[in-house]
Amino acid sequence: MAAPFLNEILAKINPVEQVQLDTKRNYNYTNFDYLNDPIPQMPQSDFFKNGDVAITKNNRFSYVPAHTHSFIEINYMYSGSCTQYINGEKIVLHQHNLILMDKDIVQQIDYTDKNDLLVNILIKDDSAMDQLFDYIPIEENKITQFLYNASRVNTMHNNFILFNLNNHDVAINAVESLIIKGLTDDRQRNRSMGLLLSTLIIELSQSIEQEYTNFSNATDDRMLAITQYINTNFNHTSLAEVSEKFSYNPNYLGNKIKESTGHTFKELLDHRRLSVAQNFMIKTNCTLSQICENIGYENTSSLFRLFKKYLQTTPSAYKKKVSGR
Repeated sequence: MAAPFLNEILAKINPVEQVQLDTKRNYNYTNFDYLNDPIPQMPQSDFFKNGDVAITKNNRFSYVPAHTHSFIEINYMYSGSCTQYINGEKIVLHQHNLILMDKDIVQQIDYTDKNDLLVNILIKDDSAMDQLFDYIPIEENKITQFLYNASRVNTMHNNFILFNLNNHDVAINAVESLIIKGLTDDRQRNRSMGLLLSTLIIELSQSIEQEYTNFSNATDDRMLAITQYINTNFNHTSLAEVSEKFSYNPNYLGNKIKESTGHTFKELLDHRRLSVAQNFMIKTNCTLSQICENIGYENTSSLFRLFKKYLQTTPSAYKKKVSGR
């Protein structure tokens, strides 16, 4: 359905991809310090220089280390497939699949090859969101709930929705037209992108394949501080320590965490430790013993169990796989 222009521009190997293809390693073009900030946040200023909606291509021939965003992100699988981990949950995208992700989600992407073309649609959450609400019908559904929750400041942002656009030509045309417009230098570019994005959002409600949505209310706002504390102190904290710090009964807080995030306290720690360990293996020369020390494990046996449980592989095998393909 896409114009030859889109096929050509997405398939073209860009400078970052060329480095990754030549070195068989992930290229740290953002100069992140993964030792001191193992799950970095993508800088918003790098993407929104020309408007409130930005289009980028996922760089192929490597892994994308775990990271977070301060903006809403849509990934569209233009061709091929890829495996992602969204807050630790494995998601496989095939051609014409699309995933809508909230701010602050931890995202990582497995190795993508030549024909695995993944496009990122990034939405700054201020005027772009206001414009969307101008065009989108007021009636409440999962998509409008998602956008409303994403526009709030002091609330949890751990939602995602997966869509299958196969057999939905209008949605495919809308997203691919949006990508084309975003990759061209046009005087009416930003207004056109706003209208196309609104059309896409309206059409998406018919194509929901999988979702994790847990929209917070005002009484849940304190959970944001708690989850941020856990994410920052994952290598030495415990449920008892967090409960004492925030003046909760441990059993009550454990249930509250499960209700608000969909995961137990231990699962939150496991996912954080696993993502950090994977990033150390992709982006640093740390030994397995050093990785264990950095994530709060006393020995490599705990690391072995973590990788076996969630990735069905060993730390050594994973490190070998990602350190040079």
